[in-house]
Amino acid sequence: MRRTFIKMLSSVLAAAVILSAGCLIRTRNVEASIASNATVINCNSLANVRSFPSTQASIVGTVGVNSRVEVTGRTGADASDQSGISIWYSINFESNGTVKSGYLAAYYVRRDPTSTGPSDAAFESMISAFPDSYKSYLRDMHALHPSWQFVPVYTGYDWNTAIGVETRPGASLISNNSNGAWKSKADFAYDTATGTYRVIDASTWVNASSEIVAFYMDPRNSLNEVAVFQFMDLSYTADNSIPGASVQGLLPGTFLNSTAANQNGDVINYCDIFADAGNIADINPIFLASHVIQECSKNGSNSTRGTTGFYNFYNIGAYSDVIDATVGGLNFAQNGTGDPSFNATYLIPWDTPGKSIVGGAMWMRDNYIGAGQGTLYFMRFNFDPASSREKGYHQYMTATGSVYTEASHMCTAYTRAGLIDSPVVFRIPVFDNMPGTAVTLPPNEIAPPSPSAPTEQQWVGSNPIENFVIYLYRYTLDRNPDRPGFTYWYDKIVQEGMTGEDVAYGFVFSQEMTDRNLTNEQFITILYNTFLGRAPDADGFAYWLDKMANGMTKIDVYHGFSRSAEFTALCTNAGMTAY
Repeated sequence: MRRTFIKMLSSVLAAAVILSAGCLIRTRNVEASIASNATVINCNSLANVRSFPSTQASIVGTVGVNSRVEVTGRTGADASDQSGISIWYSINFESNGTVKSGYLAAYYVRRDPTSTGPSDAAFESMISAFPDSYKSYLRDMHALHPSWQFVPVYTGYDWNTAIGVETRPGASLISNNSNGAWKSKADFAYDTATGTYRVIDASTWVNASSEIVAFYMDPRNSLNEVAVFQFMDLSYTADNSIPGASVQGLLPGTFLNSTAANQNGDVINYCDIFADAGNIADINPIFLASHVIQECSKNGSNSTRGTTGFYNFYNIGAYSDVIDATVGGLNFAQNGTGDPSFNATYLIPWDTPGKSIVGGAMWMRDNYIGAGQGTLYFMRFNFDPASSREKGYHQYMTATGSVYTEASHMCTAYTRAGLIDSPVVFRIPVFDNMPGTAVTLPPNEIAPPSPSAPTEQQWVGSNPIENFVIYLYRYTLDRNPDRPGFTYWYDKIVQEGMTGEDVAYGFVFSQEMTDRNLTNEQFITILYNTFLGRAPDADGFAYWLDKMANGMTKIDVYHGFSRSAEFTALCTNAGMTAY
């Protein structure tokens, strides 16, 4: 059985954040309850709360996905921040019976709508065609950014039918390191006998569950000032000209913060190459730069390094059914389609970065932006009635939450460029027969079922410490908790302050474990899976077997694992002392 929970509990989905000169909130513990007004979203398990608005700040606590917090203020990123979102919230959150304060990136927050009445007549007229469940979110954004314009796009497509289309095999993918509730257990996606998921792409991407697809497809989950950029109209005209200097706001800290050969062979700044591409292809150049970062990461990839003599900055032609998708993309960059007129139109072969950026932008114009898929959302979920392509197909990317992340890059760029309050147009989809309120994230699954596990309902904790206790049951005793035992260990941690190492010791050396008469091989395998979150590697496995064969006790071997950095991080992120 693939062991994913340590990774799930000790890390959160990467989120970019940038900030301005920072104010510091010192963490405080108070005996009070919070006035919850927001929900934690868009993280696989936990999000870090910081002492000031920067990923360089110390962690004052963690908040779990779907947990409720109190937003008390809004600020920009501290100058020390090195990630990629531009907005943070000061929050109060509950932790082990007390209330703490800190900063949480807006990327992880869905604030409750607060505006219930009309703001101004012109704006109410603008949003009158939206369903009522959209309007409160739109009013709140209008209060922050009065120049923004919102346009409903009625797809004419049934909501449940759309979810069905987007959860067909290979249509929507999620990392195999994600929580089990995010991964599909349909027959085509999951092997119940082995507890493993069918890998679709790049050894780590599997089919997404209908619950997580529905969450990211529901536009109401993205009606905040960060994620809303996935609905931005990406078309580009002289009326909204964006110079290279504005594109540059997105590039510091990325491989694009430099120079390269453009489509004519002249070496210029990347920001100016994107500005040229925008003018030539009639596409927003900030989107073009953001899309490269999304596709190839801020450090670049094999598609951008030119080691083969060719470049594919947008990963065009890098399809999921290729063993290494970048190989397909670089083959397209070199050979195109074999049609000389096609290749000439799109500047193929892409033997300079500029040819890839400009030629690829023209290709996106003709196949997506100018062909009825003119927003990030519709590039991912093709249900715009303006598109002539089959609905739910012809999607540029398959990563389920990719447009949420890419929208944050766009928000960052617009903030840094001073364009955040420009009259941006957002085209927001509306489906037929949608749920009355925004779809919520599915509850975390603590561990995928294993062949030897009981068949009763899987336990799901309501906080990180409960999850820690359930985790130990699943990965040492290979069963769900019993209620008395669960309560005993939870109280030991919360009321008596027992360390993670001592709690784990109680499981590893319990009578139940002793009665299993484990071989040395079985014992070491359990320690690897429990403390390191992975199966043993050959060299490490041989090392510990040799130690035990030469007299090392199980207790000594246990301490070799319990003091690991992986287990320490697991305990820290659960909000408890490791040892």
